Amino acid sequence: MKRVLGLSLLLLASCTLNANAAVKMGEADSAPKSKPEQAALNALGEYLEVSYNVLSNLDDTFCKSYVQKGDCFSSRIQLRAKAQTIAATTSLYFSHIAPIRGFSSASDIAIEHLNGDLHRLTFNEVVPPNTSVSVDVAAPFWHASRSDAMANYYLTLGDLSPVVVASTTRVKESGSGLLVNQHTGDWLKEAQYKRAYIDNVPLMDSEYMYEKLHSEALSVSDYSEKVNTPPNVSQRVIPNVLVKENTGNAITTPGIQFSDEGAELLAPARAQMAFFGLQQHADGLMVSVLINGQSELRTAEQAKYADDGYELVVSETGIEITAENAIAANYALLTLMQLYNHRDNEFPATYIKDSPRYNFRGMHMDVARHFPGKQAVKNVITQMFTYKLNTLHLHLSDDEGWRIEIESLPELTNIGAYRCHDLSETQCLLPQLGSGPHRSAVGNGYLSKEDYIESVRYAHQRGIEIIPSLDMPGHARAAIVSMNARYNRLMKEGNKKAAAQYLLVDKDDTTRYESVQFYSDNTVNPCLDSTFTFIDTVMREIKALHVAADVPLKRFHIGADETAGAWTESPVCQASGVNTDTMLPAFVTRVQQLASKAGLEIGGWSDGMEKAASTLDNISAYTNVWHLLAAGGNDTVAHFANEDIPVVLSFPDVLYFDFPYASHPHEPGYYWGSKATSSEKIFSFMPEKLPQHSSIWQNRMGNDYETSDSNNTGSVIGIQGQLWSEVTVNQAAVEYMVFPRLLALAERAWHQREWPQSEWQQSERPQSSVLNTDNANEQDTQRHKAWINFRNALYTQHIPALVKQGINLRVPTPAAAIKEQHLVMKQLPGLVNEYSIDGQSWREFTQPFPLPVNSSVHVRTRVAGAQAYSRALVL
Repeated sequence: MKRVLGLSLLLLASCTLNANAAVKMGEADSAPKSKPEQAALNALGEYLEVSYNVLSNLDDTFCKSYVQKGDCFSSRIQLRAKAQTIAATTSLYFSHIAPIRGFSSASDIAIEHLNGDLHRLTFNEVVPPNTSVSVDVAAPFWHASRSDAMANYYLTLGDLSPVVVASTTRVKESGSGLLVNQHTGDWLKEAQYKRAYIDNVPLMDSEYMYEKLHSEALSVSDYSEKVNTPPNVSQRVIPNVLVKENTGNAITTPGIQFSDEGAELLAPARAQMAFFGLQQHADGLMVSVLINGQSELRTAEQAKYADDGYELVVSETGIEITAENAIAANYALLTLMQLYNHRDNEFPATYIKDSPRYNFRGMHMDVARHFPGKQAVKNVITQMFTYKLNTLHLHLSDDEGWRIEIESLPELTNIGAYRCHDLSETQCLLPQLGSGPHRSAVGNGYLSKEDYIESVRYAHQRGIEIIPSLDMPGHARAAIVSMNARYNRLMKEGNKKAAAQYLLVDKDDTTRYESVQFYSDNTVNPCLDSTFTFIDTVMREIKALHVAADVPLKRFHIGADETAGAWTESPVCQASGVNTDTMLPAFVTRVQQLASKAGLEIGGWSDGMEKAASTLDNISAYTNVWHLLAAGGNDTVAHFANEDIPVVLSFPDVLYFDFPYASHPHEPGYYWGSKATSSEKIFSFMPEKLPQHSSIWQNRMGNDYETSDSNNTGSVIGIQGQLWSEVTVNQAAVEYMVFPRLLALAERAWHQREWPQSEWQQSERPQSSVLNTDNANEQDTQRHKAWINFRNALYTQHIPALVKQGINLRVPTPAAAIKEQHLVMKQLPGLVNEYSIDGQSWREFTQPFPLPVNSSVHVRTRVAGAQAYSRALVL
């Protein structure tokens, strides 16, 4: 048995490709080379069987030999080439998000961690046909989810074109519409889905959901009547309104009509009406609009926050909207359309006064790790507007990609927007996140200038500010590689001055570091003037795109997070005499000065901004606090409040939408901060009572946590949901992770919750969960009732409206179990339970029925009246 450390015993000469092996632009998508060796490699890619399975996250006997500090896990990669021979020196490239620190195999192979998550396995000897190669690998942290395993392993040999291994490509999952791995196991053993022995987050399978809904269960006798009756549509508005008074009887009308002026003014909201069953009709109630710009529509408390207030009156004589601006008038119509009962053609006679809780109601969308396309951005903008969110934090660059065209620096998109097999990185970035060797892969691409201008205009018409985000000084590898390619090109041309103009790294820097995502070269150098020339150029060109869109650029997000010990050996930094501990705050301050000259405010993540807090101009800066609430996030908020720096709450515990909806290994998402972020959890968020969450939530490992009583939220200007895109590879995945959670986010950003707030002390922790109200205090009970009202509206009105718009939202998985050899399922309003014996033919579940002994049954949930399904489960 050979035990080999991945970074120590690799024979580089046997597997490093020379310059001729670098894939040229577009080469990977061309026809294979016409020679027998290429045909053999193609056949190997087609028939090589690959399987990846976690052995254990709990038993660290093997992995501790290689990972001395922190948690670690072991997994097994198995390969079998069927009738093909694997030639010596063949390399298998693959992504593994936790770096492999060591491995064990009976075969003569070597594994090297290259950079980020990219690894290379080299066959040092011929592997005969039908011979299995098994490799046990050790890595830090955990792999507790199917989405942790990355797709698109690929093969190289000499100067042959790289070939993707077919068995590792993704397939479309029935129900969810997601692309999922086919080379991974079920992940259903406790040692696989638990991260550590202290991990007490339950497995949220169908039986767990069945027990969770126990208090709302329908009895057997109720099934036939209630299942076969169309659910009553809840007209509860999302987000809820500030004041609502019924002023008379229901008003019957076939729809609404507008004056010419009103029709133009309300065009964005009118485009959404039909999805809620409200139509324009010549005999409908007339809608009149008055824009008055008066602040008396808001309470004194809310006047501090926003100017999007409106009044709405629905009566027999018509509909009157009084709003502070055109967007607020559209918000009024968005509320009105949700009040309409299209089954009975009725409006309630109503008076509504409404205004938002916060003036920053945001959604962060990462299009850098995987680029989902312009339409995905547009769809998110449309629904942000529908639910009265007003700020899109658009994350346009990171280590894995640069996604906006900068005309004066074409390398940023020619190279930085694509990942492919080019080890020299002169044509593209290294493959990451399972992107594979080809430039045409899913997740590659960028927004052209025209795309960005179009998106900015579309958002502005709907009252949404786009804040472009270009992460620096860390998370900047795509920019660094692109500018290195520019430097090399111009140096070859003999233009040394131009080559150095936008260089982002000190070429003589020998610092060794590893970033949080395991890169050794992803941080720009803050001691180079060329770094700031680059930032200033990019900032001004993006501002020019906003000018072209006729939409002012107000804010620019610089990231400033997760720098990883860079620069310590940089001669340029050493010559500057600046202490490495002060480089990051100095960087942030200097970038803010550049932004101020361009008339821009800056935003940044709290870890970097916290270090620069004392030198920031707080009038033109804000910060996203992303520290875990269960690890002192409330103290971080208080720190910024004491410095009078505006804060946008962005806690991973509840506001990271790249985390799973539920704790199950088949639910996609990272989970380092939360393994179960349901819409209900987001709904229960209390932005003004941060310490109180320790009485209703648990930490990331499912255990009770203690917190300080620090609750200074005086500088909080809003809240923001975050979607990072490491595992959201396309538009369908973006929509699955965002919807319907975005609606709960909108509820908390716009509306003060319905349930009462009580004074709280740490010693008052209730023993019951927020999901179990049997013994909960009054506040828990009121919160749960409020959630039920919200949930019923979500499932009966809003999810169907999203489905009509083609949104690939997540349909809740069924609450089902086998009890006394009978299939039992519990139903939610607006959803239909279905079952299948063979996994092909589906029937609606109406009542419990017996199952044969030792048989299995497939179950799923469907949105009533639509062909939108949950992920299917097998019981």
